[in-house]
Amino acid sequence: MIEELANIDLERNFLSSAIKTKKFIEVAELIRDEHFTVAGHREILKAIKKLDDSFRELSFTAVGEELRKSSPDSLNDLKMVGIEEATSDIEITVIELIEWHNKRELYRLSIKIQEELRQRKSSSFITKTIDDTTIGLDVSTGSKARSYRVRREEIELLPPRPIYQTGISFIDDYLKGGLVGGQLILIMGDPEAGKTLLTTQILQNVSNGFTTLFFPFEFTVRDFVENNTKRKKVFNEDNLYIVDEGYDISDVSREIKIMAKRGVKFIVIDSQMRVENSENRGTAEQGESEKFSKLAKLAHSLDLVILFIAQQGKQDTAGGVHSPMGSKKGGHEANQIWYIHKLKPKYEDGSDIDINANKRLLEVSKNKQNGRHFKTEISLNPVTLDFVRKYNQNPIETVFEAVEENKDSKAEIPEMDL
Repeated sequence: MIEELANIDLERNFLSSAIKTKKFIEVAELIRDEHFTVAGHREILKAIKKLDDSFRELSFTAVGEELRKSSPDSLNDLKMVGIEEATSDIEITVIELIEWHNKRELYRLSIKIQEELRQRKSSSFITKTIDDTTIGLDVSTGSKARSYRVRREEIELLPPRPIYQTGISFIDDYLKGGLVGGQLILIMGDPEAGKTLLTTQILQNVSNGFTTLFFPFEFTVRDFVENNTKRKKVFNEDNLYIVDEGYDISDVSREIKIMAKRGVKFIVIDSQMRVENSENRGTAEQGESEKFSKLAKLAHSLDLVILFIAQQGKQDTAGGVHSPMGSKKGGHEANQIWYIHKLKPKYEDGSDIDINANKRLLEVSKNKQNGRHFKTEISLNPVTLDFVRKYNQNPIETVFEAVEENKDSKAEIPEMDL
């Protein structure tokens, strides 16, 4: 069957045109060895590319000289190529060659899928096989570069970008209104500092205006629901979707893609250590890094906000560096990194009550949204388990009033050097 998915004459026609028309430079970045089914044709292409890279003039004589050095057996194929008439539009020929190549790859994929089905592989595993193959197919040709003007005009036609207000004043203030899409945000912190509490507080607030998605892998859905009921949490319950099955990163990615098509743009995942990567065949660090890379690509390509609770690497803690456990690349992939510090215990004379028990220090150590880095003290309300700014007069009130420089000035939290 696969032998029928080849066009030998077309391969010869392209090679002949590349040599005779001197237009190879127009398609040099598009054509690859695997687009040819005949070994001799692949060797001829290599010779053409070598001559082109060294800025030598293309001719059958020059190509023949290269083949005598590298692949004498391909000289007979070169003779057959020389008989072919050249085409004036070499780009069309390339497109046709790529189409034949894609069909061969899809045929091989169909065989692989059948084999995996016989082996009773999971649907998520097979879906990943399909994704890995199809993402590598050439579905377009030519440079993807477009002028700034074209890009600007396209963007001007897009609807306004939504701003996701977190409902927490000290975060919305430094973000100048809230979070924008296309970001992977790592929520990190000391053990028991309240990473999940802060993240779910944001999730519930955003759910009042947007559909959201939650992966609560660190606890059961029943615990989540009962705790919300106990604390009398009020939010739009119809807007918050929950997935508590499929811990593998491939399952998580698939679920995100499905829900994104349904309008979900705000996602929380709790947490890095619960998300598995069973299909990783590299090192442990590569397996961890792949989680962050996949989530970052999803956030960027689908214009999502993904809050990903991550554990701090032990070696980085001493040095004050915030990078997720097992992956230096994870920190690089993130658009923002928030870190919640617990304060050292503090006791008043004669008391065994820690007055710092509910105090935290929120540090934003990376912020590509607007570049602002800062630290600010916050408090955890022991009744509602909500975070508020430490120096509010009312501990439940989250509105921050800055000292006004003039009537039109907007409230901003103080920026501090880290």
